[in-house]
Amino acid sequence: MIIRDSKVYAAGCFLPKPQKEELISKALGSRHRAAIGMSEVSDAVIVVVSEETGTISIAENGSLTRFYNKDTLRKLLTQKLVPEKPESKKLKDKASKKKKKNKRRYLQGKSKEERQKYILENRFKDYSKIKAPSNFSLIENTEESLKFIAKIEKCLKNRSKVFVNLTDVETIAHGAIVVLLSIMTKFKYNHIDFNGNFPKNKNANKALVDSGFFDQLYKRNISNEPNYAFCRNKVLTHAGKVVDSSLADQIISEISNLIWGKQRRCLGVQRVFLELMQNTNNHASFDSKGLHHWWTTVQYDEKLKKAYFSFIDYGVGIINSLRNDEHGKFYNIIPKIRELFNPQNNAEMLSLLLKGEIHKTSTGKYYRGKGLPCLFKACEDNKIANVVVIANDAKVEYTAGTNVKLNNSFAGTFIHWELNFNNVNINYE
Repeated sequence: MIIRDSKVYAAGCFLPKPQKEELISKALGSRHRAAIGMSEVSDAVIVVVSEETGTISIAENGSLTRFYNKDTLRKLLTQKLVPEKPESKKLKDKASKKKKKNKRRYLQGKSKEERQKYILENRFKDYSKIKAPSNFSLIENTEESLKFIAKIEKCLKNRSKVFVNLTDVETIAHGAIVVLLSIMTKFKYNHIDFNGNFPKNKNANKALVDSGFFDQLYKRNISNEPNYAFCRNKVLTHAGKVVDSSLADQIISEISNLIWGKQRRCLGVQRVFLELMQNTNNHASFDSKGLHHWWTTVQYDEKLKKAYFSFIDYGVGIINSLRNDEHGKFYNIIPKIRELFNPQNNAEMLSLLLKGEIHKTSTGKYYRGKGLPCLFKACEDNKIANVVVIANDAKVEYTAGTNVKLNNSFAGTFIHWELNFNNVNINYE
C-alpha cells in the first residue's frame, strides 16, 4: 500500500527488485531487498524493521545500513528530511566565523604538539577516542590488542563515531593492521565516521602507509563488496566470502618468487588457505553460509627471506561454532570430548581440535588432511612455521606448545603462520 498526502494512493503494489540481487547477503529477506530496490529507483529514505529481530535499517541510493536505534534513527531522518530555516543558517554561519577567529587567536605561538592536541579535542569532540597500545600485535601483545579492538567493535555496534589514536604506537604487526582495516571497512559501508592519526614512530608509520591502510581511511565511503584487494609494497591484503583457489595460487606465486627467486609450489600454504576459506564460508555464521568476509594479508621480510601470513574471519569464532552450531559435524561429540580429555577451558578445547583429537574421537580415524588440524600438520611436516590461532577467549601456539585462556575475547578467528626459505617447496609445473 502506498500513502500520499495522508490518503491511500495505491494498493497491491509489487516493489522493484535490487539491480544486483546476487551481491546481497542471503541473511536479508524480501523486505530488505525491496527496500534496496526502491532506493535505487527513487530519492526516498526507506526505513526497514526486521520482523524476526526488530533490527532497524535504512536503504538509500541502493545501499543498506543497519543497526539503528531510536536516537540514531531520529537524528538521521531529521538531517535528511527536515529543512533548515534560513534564519537558522545565518546564525550558524555567523557563529562559524567567530569560532574560526577564536581558533586562530588561540593557536598563535603554540607548539606542533599543542596544535595537534587542540585539533584532536575539538575537531573530533563528538567521536569516541580510542588509544591503541604501543605494541599493537595480536601475537606479542594479545590482551592489550584485543581490548583495543573490543572497544572499537562496541562503537560499531552502537553506531558511534570513532577516532583511533595511533600516536604512541611503536610497533605494529601486519596481522593487527588487517584486523583494523576489516573493522574500518564495516564502519565505512555502514556510513559511520571512522578517523585516526599517524604513529609518531617512523617504522610503525611506514608499516601502516605501506599496508594501504590510510588510502582506505580517507575514502569517504566503502561499498559492501563481495571482494576487496589492497596491495602495495610487498604487502598483499585480500578479502572475500567464498573459497578462492586462484587467489591462493596467486599469493603463493608472488611470495615464492620473493623467497626463492622463482615460482614454487607450496602445498602446505595452499591447503591451509583453502581450508580456512572453506571454514569461514561454512561455519562463521549460524544462520547461513557465505555471510561473513574472510580477510588475509601477507607481508614479506626481505632480510630474513620470510613471509608472514594472517587470516581473519569475523564470524562467531571456532569455539562458539564448536559449542553452539547444531548443524556442525562435531556438535554432538563435545560431551564425549569433555568426558575423555576433561578440558578445563576453551584454550584446551581449541588445542584438542588443532591436534586432531576431536576429529579422531568423532570418526574413530586419524586425521587425513581435511579440517583445521591441517594447520598443525603442515607445521609438523615443515611446510609452514610458527602457527598461532586466536579464537574467542583462546590462544594456541604450535612452536611454543602452549594454550592460554584469554581475559579479552576476539569476536571471530585470527590465524598467523610463516613461510621461510627452509620450508618444503617443490618445482612449479
